[in-house]
Amino acid sequence: MEEGDTSGERASRPQMAEEIHVLPSCVDTSSPDGMARKVGVSTGFWSSDLSYAHAAIAVFGAILAGWALQFARGGGALVPPEWPVNAIFLGLFLGWLLLLSQSNGRVVAWLGGVPFGLFSMLGVGCLSAAGGIIPQTAEQAAGWVRFCGLDHIFNGAPFAVAMLLLLTNLALATFRRVRQHGAQEWFFSLNHAGLWITLAAAMFGSGDMIRARMILVEGQAEAMVVDAAGRHGYLPFGLFLQRFYVEAYPEEGGRPGAPKRFAAEVTVLRPDQRFDDVRIEVNHPLRRDGWTLYLTNYDLSPNGQTDQCMIEAVRDPWLPAVYAGIFLMLGGAVAMLFRYPLDSRLSP
Repeated sequence: MEEGDTSGERASRPQMAEEIHVLPSCVDTSSPDGMARKVGVSTGFWSSDLSYAHAAIAVFGAILAGWALQFARGGGALVPPEWPVNAIFLGLFLGWLLLLSQSNGRVVAWLGGVPFGLFSMLGVGCLSAAGGIIPQTAEQAAGWVRFCGLDHIFNGAPFAVAMLLLLTNLALATFRRVRQHGAQEWFFSLNHAGLWITLAAAMFGSGDMIRARMILVEGQAEAMVVDAAGRHGYLPFGLFLQRFYVEAYPEEGGRPGAPKRFAAEVTVLRPDQRFDDVRIEVNHPLRRDGWTLYLTNYDLSPNGQTDQCMIEAVRDPWLPAVYAGIFLMLGGAVAMLFRYPLDSRLSP
């Protein structure tokens, strides 16, 4: 009986040796307690599971790198590319994201995950809030604001970096959801695709946007516009100011009342000799041939009368793409309400 036990023990030794032989080199079997102890495994910060802390460091580190790049090039605003260069860049960026989404690596999954998306949105939100609070004109900005490039946040390298990170997260999250669920959750894809289209069109199409001003004088025709850089251009039509009038509130304490309403009655002069009589008012712009004309200001003479007004002319050929993205987001939101009714989500 004892001999049988001994032979059985001997027979099991090769198997035990084989099991020990296949243990990875990072396992130490000589620990006193006889338990296998992992050694030599990298426990660095970036080698661990990528989480919110990694996302915060990566996003805000990239934004700071964008600021460093901006300082290195003199602190000036970026010059956005125009058509067709911007369309080519957009196509290459989208193609790269599509190829990147085919990877199953942990870094790609992290880039398209919630932590990275949360801090990307936080970065864009913080910069947008700063741009809404700080005057975005060099004339009104303080010296330190101009030095830090905070007077042109939306045209600066940090904002461009933050937007690219957010677009990367949205695209990877959408592609991964489509690959995993197909058409089962198409409303999710519709929502994210709409947001991506809206942001991408606003960013890459900014180089084609024209914002200029023109001054109309009563009894004269004008077609020339001047942008903020002093460059001159011409509208594809002219404007003849027939009459400009201002309606004011009653006088108070001998002081003239504040303006209540002002409007410009103009004639649109077309090259084909067609004429249209229209009225331009605040919040009621004139839209013609891809241009939107806003009534922004006027000049009062000492006697309280005026014979001229200022028009802001805006042309944004990427605006239809922005609207298309917004409608896609609305469609996805409505579909989500029908797919997951509120009653079912509130039920225990």
